[in-house]
Amino acid sequence: MARGFSCLGRWRGFSFRRASRRGSVATEFALLAFPFFVLLVGVSELCLIETAQQLLENAAFNASRLGKTGYVAEGATQAETVEAVLTKELSSYGLLIDTSKLTTTQERYNSFVGASSGGGASGYGSAQEIVIYTVAYPWKVFTPLMCSLMGAACNQDTNTVMLTSTIVVRNEPYG
Repeated sequence: MARGFSCLGRWRGFSFRRASRRGSVATEFALLAFPFFVLLVGVSELCLIETAQQLLENAAFNASRLGKTGYVAEGATQAETVEAVLTKELSSYGLLIDTSKLTTTQERYNSFVGASSGGGASGYGSAQEIVIYTVAYPWKVFTPLMCSLMGAACNQDTNTVMLTSTIVVRNEPYG
């Protein structure tokens, strides 16, 4: 029988190619595992940051809503009442948000034109005044690599991103 017509010759070449591919899945996984896990951690971190930002927005909205009515809890000032609402709302995120690091500012203006030009007085304002509530929180980024990828948005020295929510309201005509 001639060499060129043997069935074994064809299979022998096929099995040789198949044997040389052994371990290729492990090699491909080794090459792709690190970028995959970096991407997975990065997406998880960005989801946590976005969730915290949304919670901050919601807490600022609810606090400003309470503040614009002029409501003051019994035995407390308006500032203490608004701060209590913020603390209650943000403590729902558990240990990820430390409410002692929260920064709040309130600026009051007589009109929206005055608010757009700046220079308002500090405080919750009186009836019919415009109040700008600003709530800020320094979010600690868990992975330094994500902080470096965020660029200017992240403070490289402290690995923090400043999450900020600003709400503009007109106080109700309470009296």
